[in-house]
Amino acid sequence: MSTGTRRLAALFLLFPACNNDTQEPTEGLSTAPMITSVGESQTTTSTTSGEPTTTAEPTTDATTGSSTEAPEETTTSTSTDASTTTGTSSGVVESCEDGLQNGSETGVDCGGPACPGCADGSACVADTDCAGMSCVDAVCGPAPATCDDAVLNGSETDVDCGGADCPACGESQACVEAVDCASQSCVDGSCAAPACDDDVANGEETAVDCGGPECEPCGDALGCEVAEDCKSGVCDGGLCAIPLCNDGAKNGDETDVDCGGQHCDPCDDGLACEIDGDCVGDDCTGGICVGASCDDGVKNGGETGVDCGGPDCAPCGTVGLVINEVDYDQPGNDTAEFIELLNTSGAPIDLSNHAVVLVNGANNSTYATINLGGTLAAGQYLVLAHANFVVPAPALKVTITSGIVQNGGTSPDGIALVDKSAKKVVDALSYDGPITAVNIAGIGTVSLVEGTQLPGSVIDDAASTGSLARLPNGQDSNNAASDWKFTKKPTPAAANMP
Repeated sequence: MSTGTRRLAALFLLFPACNNDTQEPTEGLSTAPMITSVGESQTTTSTTSGEPTTTAEPTTDATTGSSTEAPEETTTSTSTDASTTTGTSSGVVESCEDGLQNGSETGVDCGGPACPGCADGSACVADTDCAGMSCVDAVCGPAPATCDDAVLNGSETDVDCGGADCPACGESQACVEAVDCASQSCVDGSCAAPACDDDVANGEETAVDCGGPECEPCGDALGCEVAEDCKSGVCDGGLCAIPLCNDGAKNGDETDVDCGGQHCDPCDDGLACEIDGDCVGDDCTGGICVGASCDDGVKNGGETGVDCGGPDCAPCGTVGLVINEVDYDQPGNDTAEFIELLNTSGAPIDLSNHAVVLVNGANNSTYATINLGGTLAAGQYLVLAHANFVVPAPALKVTITSGIVQNGGTSPDGIALVDKSAKKVVDALSYDGPITAVNIAGIGTVSLVEGTQLPGSVIDDAASTGSLARLPNGQDSNNAASDWKFTKKPTPAAANMP
């Protein structure tokens, strides 16, 4: 068989004969070729769905039997879609707007070398597949923030702090809410410093705005770490305990540890106090409980009267109305002179028939009589002083002329307290010497010296502030030398002090 005959036979084997020119081509298969003889060469044209059509090499004409060398093959392919490709075979062509994931796309109409980057959450292969240029574990999205990369990223509110994953931010760093801040206080987008009035338990506070070294101690049942965190001074199990009289701490209204105040027992001698009632001995002096003594101006210990009686003090003297203290001479003008009376009895005394008589020892005559009135209660003081002299309640006051009380000096002076209705001297004092005989109208001639006269050194002079006072307070044993002493602590309307 000739070469041309073999080539023609091969073509017929490759392309089945087309018996029906109107036959519909089978989808996906090539239609039968049409062979057209053009001179010494023939061209085969094929219309396909995605398959190429081949123009065969020239063959020997069957009629002439001659053989002609054919030019190179030309392939023409007509696709069923809108595009036509000459010289190549391409399959399905992708589109970035067809609503399908196809071609090299990593997501629907996105990713790959031809389409726009995908949104976060879409599948990806490389960072370039993502609009945010970040592909993490085959999914578009930001790289997880790290809290030590010196970059503000992830959910951080400031560099490497705040947000859901990083430590809280420090003062002045940016924040969105309180939990972003170590201080738990976010003010106007910035972490604020801890304060004792910010309604947050922060800083070194043990509860909201209390405890720690900066804030006030916490109240009962609030958080604490040490006793100093609590007003009660007791931190028990992390909570401030209520004050008790046996908790080993000075708290509540106690004046010392577990004593004093309104709720606990009085304090022993040497412990702190505020008032006499805070003390077992009922004597608070200078903020300290002192033991009972016979000159503290208080009926305490075993005393049966104020600073008298009992096993330790002198027997109590006359009980009733006494001249208790006199300040007759002061440095400069005598504007602070006073005479103090005291009711040492347990019952009120009617003063309507009583008077204070001032005596001049230079001529043994009276120079002033001050009539009294009203009632003086048991233990109550009455002070005779000029108008501007302040006498604290509950003491009574009788106003006298300023400077009226004579100063003694080269000759004695004296004071007599008389009961005009009984026509007797109730009490008397002769100072700066003895007055043993003076005629008092309505009373008669009397001595103003009780027992032994005052020593010459017991005087009230202008050299220093002080007064003559019964010590112990209110003590009247009818002996001037033992009852009266000079004190540098005048106490008008109060118990005398040594």
